Amino acid sequence: MTTQTLSLPALTGVYRPPFVGAFAFAAVLGIVPLMHSMLTLIEHAIPPGYQTLTSLGVGAVAVAMVIFASLRGSEALGTWFGFIAGHLVWSGWIELAFAFNPDYVGMEPLHVDGEPVLTASLMFVQATSGLLFATLPFFVFNRDTRCNAFVWIQRRCGIDVSRSGAAANRNFARITFIEVLYVIWFCYAVSLFLIDPRFVGSHSPITYVAGFGFVAWAFYLLMRLARFTRVLAAVRYSIPTAGIFWISVEFGSEWGLYDEMWSKPTEYAMEMGLVLAAFVVALFLAVIMPKRRQQQPMPE
Repeated sequence: MTTQTLSLPALTGVYRPPFVGAFAFAAVLGIVPLMHSMLTLIEHAIPPGYQTLTSLGVGAVAVAMVIFASLRGSEALGTWFGFIAGHLVWSGWIELAFAFNPDYVGMEPLHVDGEPVLTASLMFVQATSGLLFATLPFFVFNRDTRCNAFVWIQRRCGIDVSRSGAAANRNFARITFIEVLYVIWFCYAVSLFLIDPRFVGSHSPITYVAGFGFVAWAFYLLMRLARFTRVLAAVRYSIPTAGIFWISVEFGSEWGLYDEMWSKPTEYAMEMGLVLAAFVVALFLAVIMPKRRQQQPMPE
C-alpha cells in the first residue's frame, strides 16, 4: 500500500513544517516512557525464572528487525525498524542484563543519608561509561552517520565529509539502531554522574544549571526540527533531541516535581494508556507522510 493510498486529504496541512518534525519528535519521545513501562511489567508480571528468557527474546526480535531491514535496503524500513529495535535491545539485552548480576549477588542500591540514590543496576550502567567514551570516536569520525553533531566535529577536525557515501548506499537500519543505543547510553551516563552525590548530586547548583541547560538545548534542536520536511530525516534528528529532553524530564522527577508514572504502569494505567495512544497516533501520522513532501533543507 503506497503512502498516497494511506494519505488523508483532510490532513494535508499536517504534511508540512512544523508538523513533520512535531510528529516525528512525538513518536521518538513517546517510546521512551513506554519502554520503561515494559521493563516494569516484565520485572513484576513475569515469574523470575522466565524474565531472562523474555529479555533474550525481546532482544532477538529486535536484532531480527535490523537484519530484515538491512537486507531490504529501504530508508523508511531501516529508519523505523532501526529506531524501534534500538530501544528493544537496550531494554531487553542491556537494561535487564544490568539488573541480573546485582540481583544475583544481592547488591544493594547506593544510599546517602539513608535514602536510595541509585539502584544497583544503574551503578552497573554508570560503570560502563569508560567503554562508551572509548568506542564513541569510531562513530564520531564515521562519515556515513551524517549526524549533525558529528559532522560539525568532523569539519572542525578537517575531515572531508563530502566524500561520504550516497544515501542510497547507506544502511539506515544499522545507522539508526546504533544511534539509538549510543544516545540512550550517553544520556544515561551524563544524568547518572550528575545525580550521583559521589560526583555532583541531584540538588547541586551544577545539576540545576545543567537541567535547565538541557531544556534550552532541546528547545534549540526543536526549533531546527520544525524546519524539516523529510519525515525520515526528522525521525533520526529527533533521536538525540528526545534523548537530551528526557534528561531534564528525569531530573524533574528526581527533584520531586512529579511522580514517574512510566515506572508504575499499573498505578497509572489510564495515563500510560493515553501515552500509548498518543505514540501510536504520532507514529501513524509520521509513517504516512507522503514522500513527495520529503525534501529536507538542511544536512541530516
